[in-house]
Amino acid sequence: MELSRKKINTSNKKIDVCNLTCVVCGKLKKLNDFFQSFNPIHQVGRLPYCKECLKDMCSDENGNINLENVKKMLKLIDRPFIYELFKTSMKSGKDPIGMYMKNIAMKQYKYLGWKDSIFEPDDPQHTDNSALQEKNNKNIDINDDIIEFFGEGYTEDEYRAMYRKYNFLKNNYPEKTNMHIEALKTYVRFKVKEEFATARGDIGEAAKWAELATKAATNAKINPSQLSAADLQNGLSTFGQLVRAVEQAVDIIPILPRFKKKPKDSVDFNLWCYINYIRDLKGLPLVSYEEIYAFYEKRKREYIEQESADIFEKEEEDENGEL
Repeated sequence: MELSRKKINTSNKKIDVCNLTCVVCGKLKKLNDFFQSFNPIHQVGRLPYCKECLKDMCSDENGNINLENVKKMLKLIDRPFIYELFKTSMKSGKDPIGMYMKNIAMKQYKYLGWKDSIFEPDDPQHTDNSALQEKNNKNIDINDDIIEFFGEGYTEDEYRAMYRKYNFLKNNYPEKTNMHIEALKTYVRFKVKEEFATARGDIGEAAKWAELATKAATNAKINPSQLSAADLQNGLSTFGQLVRAVEQAVDIIPILPRFKKKPKDSVDFNLWCYINYIRDLKGLPLVSYEEIYAFYEKRKREYIEQESADIFEKEEEDENGEL
């Protein structure tokens, strides 16, 4: 890439004008005709291919954008292909490639390379990348309940984003009344709008929604400065809050009432010692904890079978009109 500099005089001020030569078409063009580059090998901070040639690389013989050609171009310039950003950029209007290049120049994406690419919305290799939107789009069906909950007038992508964000926040939010729920929904709507505007590169629109989201967060009392000591400790300042947190967690309840094959704490160990102490007094052989565990399981099965039988007998009595 050839670099040409000249100085011109405008209103008695000297202005540095930088012209670059595109390595594809060979034309000398202005700096603004080249996309930004954050790769240190591009010393002038611009790609060596002009915008026009770069867009041509992404098109097929009919001038339509070809996804495989887009990926080849991004690999060539070592920039990431990010599924959600590309999808949003394609909806932006007449210059989707320009919009995509503008989006990946934002601070959260600008240092990512081809190796950071996300080719599907649920790519498991990058679920923890903070530069990416949350996954699980395909697991959320936009039904009437979701639309009624958040209100009419949003796109499917916006409904999915609102649904994910609301469920992410609600576990640590005291939904005591309908007013609490409405306050959180309002914040979620504004925040999602801000994120979508940022992804499109519409800074003015993003700033407007960000201001509304901040006010809604204050009203909903979910700003970090409004959180109490209990909130900062995951809200577990009382036994009741602990029970609630356990009940809200997935798969906790089925795990808790389960006997272990080995003693896991002091209570288990004390029971083991006590049982063997009694057996020793009676002249019986000592037992392993596995044997105690098997005894527990046997008694548990007997209890469940008996309880089930009692339930069925009561149902038959009720059907026969007996007391």
